[in-house]
Amino acid sequence: MKKVGGDQVDNVTIDDIKIAIQETINMDDEHGAFWSGNYDNEYILEIHKDLTLFFVMGEDPSDQMRKKLSSWTEVERLYQLFINSNYEQIKTELTEE
Repeated sequence: MKKVGGDQVDNVTIDDIKIAIQETINMDDEHGAFWSGNYDNEYILEIHKDLTLFFVMGEDPSDQMRKKLSSWTEVERLYQLFINSNYEQIKTELTEE
């Protein structure tokens, strides 16, 4: 996991995500964000302070999904799916209205 400030965490757990969420919420910078990647499978999940989520699939950064989420609880749930490598479930949920 990487954060806008440059901090990095390897072998991310849901507790790391919860800490990053709190840091992002409390950040003065309106452009706060953090992201986590599975670079072997080329997936990246990125969340911004305004709850805009990006899910990148593959080498091409334009091959991404974007969705405005409604709560940080939803962010935490999607990151749990990401940590568990449930990429298809994330894709399915992001395409649902």
